[in-house]
Amino acid sequence: MGTLRGTAAAVAFLLATTACAAAPEPAAVPPATRNSRAESLAEAAKSLPALLAARGPVACSRDGAHWRVTAYDDAFRTPAATFSSAMLQPLLTEIATNGRKAVVRSLCGETGDPGISPVSPDGRRLAVQVDGASGSDPTHVGWLDLGTGAFTDLTERSNMKGYVTKTFSDSRPGFASDGSFWFRRGLRFYSAAQDGTPVARRLSMACVKNESEEIYYRVVGQVAVVCPGTVHPSGRFAADPTTVAKGMRSVRGAELDLVGRTIVGHDDEPMMKPFGMEVVVRDGGGLRDCLPLAWLGAAELLCQGGSNDFYTARVSPRLARDDIEYVQDTEVEVIKEIAPATESAILSVALTKDRRSLIIASSANDGAGVGKLYRTGLEPPSGLVELGPIPPESKDHFTLLNNFQHPLDRP
Repeated sequence: MGTLRGTAAAVAFLLATTACAAAPEPAAVPPATRNSRAESLAEAAKSLPALLAARGPVACSRDGAHWRVTAYDDAFRTPAATFSSAMLQPLLTEIATNGRKAVVRSLCGETGDPGISPVSPDGRRLAVQVDGASGSDPTHVGWLDLGTGAFTDLTERSNMKGYVTKTFSDSRPGFASDGSFWFRRGLRFYSAAQDGTPVARRLSMACVKNESEEIYYRVVGQVAVVCPGTVHPSGRFAADPTTVAKGMRSVRGAELDLVGRTIVGHDDEPMMKPFGMEVVVRDGGGLRDCLPLAWLGAAELLCQGGSNDFYTARVSPRLARDDIEYVQDTEVEVIKEIAPATESAILSVALTKDRRSLIIASSANDGAGVGKLYRTGLEPPSGLVELGPIPPESKDHFTLLNNFQHPLDRP
């Protein structure tokens, strides 16, 4: 890919799964399966919390149908913890039978920003989606308890049987930072505490593009938000990537969308979304493209430029308003340069956990086809340092788990 990411609409969850069947009692499982099941639970219970707690960079890749996550030291030389979804296969096979398929989404999502997490904050539960044998079958969601191996099928709990029957189809499960379990039912969003009772939640208007098939979302307070990692640290607004018309030309910039404006769900989308202040960057005498990536502070936005350069711009939170009645834009200034322009393809970027450095994975400049890793300081800015090649065990479909999003407690 020539540039990093895109909008949230380009971010796709690779969830493929099915209508759930209860796990058989241990006595009904052959000895070899029992051993494999126990090993899977033990490995997941050990490795996933270690990956969540890793202080160094975390990388994801794929090996066929399975994802692999590895935490490294700062130099990407020594793996600190690793886990492959192949280890979950005995457990997922128990959950999904009769032609069904169960899948747990990668910790990195598809592009480094997973939004709603497939792993609970304490590392003890995994969000599972289970699809039917055919596309017309209902989809179930639930969580797998890594301590007991039990699967809780929330969809099945909601289904009504008897004189009044009702069958639900749920998808896109994950955990919010408070440990609550979220999922999408039709065009609306729900959450559930550990007792499994579903509670309807609202959808923020921020970043909604009048597309009812958005597959990416995160949780801000008690609201589903389809923005990628550009929600402001206050939780009040997001920098939504957009194209800004400036005279006879168009410039890549951001629209500041308020998170607090909400609707019931995608089926409640208005024909026209509210206007947000559009922001473009002026660098000296000319305009400069900005694909917004992350907030480094209350008024500092990290941008990727049109030539695969990286820099920060000064964006005041006061620019996010709820009284804009027509398209308006404003120009902001560059604060500091982070990484120069390059003709190399950007494969992935991530903030370090302390948010003081940016890691960049790019295609090799020597034409050998081997991706390389670089680090550059953010505070204070420093030159690029080559860390070396992408580790061979993580080279296929390499993605860095980023730390773009600040923890947010409320919209």
